[in-house]
Amino acid sequence: MGPTILRIAIPGLTIVGVHICIVTGHGVYAISCLAAAAALHLVLSIWSGFDRRVVLILAGIVMALVLIQVIILQGEQEWAQIIALPPVLIHGWLAWMFGSSLLPGREPLIRRFSRLHRHGLPPELEVYTRRLTVLWTTMLSVMTVLSLALGLFADPHLWSWSVNIAMPVFAASMFLLEHAYRGIVYRHLGQNSPYHTLRTLLRPDTWIAP
Repeated sequence: MGPTILRIAIPGLTIVGVHICIVTGHGVYAISCLAAAAALHLVLSIWSGFDRRVVLILAGIVMALVLIQVIILQGEQEWAQIIALPPVLIHGWLAWMFGSSLLPGREPLIRRFSRLHRHGLPPELEVYTRRLTVLWTTMLSVMTVLSLALGLFADPHLWSWSVNIAMPVFAASMFLLEHAYRGIVYRHLGQNSPYHTLRTLLRPDTWIAP
């Protein structure tokens, strides 16, 4: 299994691992799933020769998660409050990344994805990719608010089914349906594979404006 396949598989396996920990009554170990995922990404980043900043950030995340897990196991913090925080931060960060790219003088994020993926952006996709960036900004903003509300007010089982299962399934469905739509409407532009899009998304430079 190559690094790209592993990078695609790790988030899904991590979410499933966290969910299993919670619904089986072992939520105290849920942070360990996140730490293992971050550690695997760290190894893959070193193996792939990623920028040193990426490696240092991942190393810091691994150490922080290990420390949090130790604190939880010592009974000094409520695990449910802590495990509910990462989805809020992730959805919020993604919403900010998408939304801030719509500001004047910036390139809409999905337009950048398409440009890097196709090595140039066809004129037909200029408006379409901007509107799609607006759609994802809105969707991720709603997920951020829902993740926060569920983390504060829902019991761990309902939170996990909603945040760890329903939200990723909805986002993945949106991703695949959009590719299917683009493959039909813009089929004259050539290849539009979800796999190749994911490969583009996994490149560190994809998220950094040129």
